[in-house]
Amino acid sequence: MYVHAVSPFICDPVEDLSVLKEDLKKYTDFFFRRANKFILLSLLGVHRCIMGREIHKSTGVYLATENGNLGDTENVLYQLYDAKSLPKPFNFINTMSNTASFYVAQSLKSLGRSITVSSKHVSFERGLELAKVDFDLGHVREALVGGVDEAISFRDHFKAKYDASYHGLKLVEGSSWLYLKSDKSGAMGEITGIKTCAAIDDALEYTRGAAENPCLIFFGIHITPGEKDIWMKECPVQGELDYLGTHGFYDSAASFAVSSFLESGAEKSLIHINRNLQGQYVVLTCKKY
Repeated sequence: MYVHAVSPFICDPVEDLSVLKEDLKKYTDFFFRRANKFILLSLLGVHRCIMGREIHKSTGVYLATENGNLGDTENVLYQLYDAKSLPKPFNFINTMSNTASFYVAQSLKSLGRSITVSSKHVSFERGLELAKVDFDLGHVREALVGGVDEAISFRDHFKAKYDASYHGLKLVEGSSWLYLKSDKSGAMGEITGIKTCAAIDDALEYTRGAAENPCLIFFGIHITPGEKDIWMKECPVQGELDYLGTHGFYDSAASFAVSSFLESGAEKSLIHINRNLQGQYVVLTCKKY
């Protein structure tokens, strides 16, 4: 899959949605009245990615998210259990997180596949895998794959969920996208592989074979400091870029890692290591031209 455009977008947690709406107007005149934060983030990221480009009407949309629409889900739960009332229709309808991929496709005037993907802790990687299958089968020739998540609102929940070495991370909102084609002409880079391994030894072996110098390595939030040391010692990489420590964390932040790497930097190859809830390691590799 050849990468033709990227949009690594993150921001501090947003309370005033008018800020996102005003930013979105810079990239598209698409507007609908009752947009929530998750939908606005999705639209903002994808239109930053394809700004000034004509996309084919059959372009597929693969929106990857760990948590989906957190804000409206919290509102509905509050209305039901704390306020003891029926939920507001707008809030209730927008708890369906897959409406965001529909609005993205509608704003792009795309009649292709429109899919929401979630797979705890490796959602973006699974979105890329699904797109790759569709490319390989000839179902799509162009695709937009993105990772979109609102910031986790409770620091205590974050600390209970993740290793103590990450507790000081800044929590951000993110919507980072890749515009992919089957055509190499004019591409800025390429997704060269996505591999799921049951054990760390298998993942290390795959990583050693996939590294192309000069190569950077990025780690997801579930990779422990001890595991990082093993990878750094045993794999031919130039160094680690701690993108989570530098830019902040949202749950599909692997999308930001890949898109920001392809947008800037001197290194030509990237390996991103992540781990899911089942303990499987997911190795994603890409290079830029």
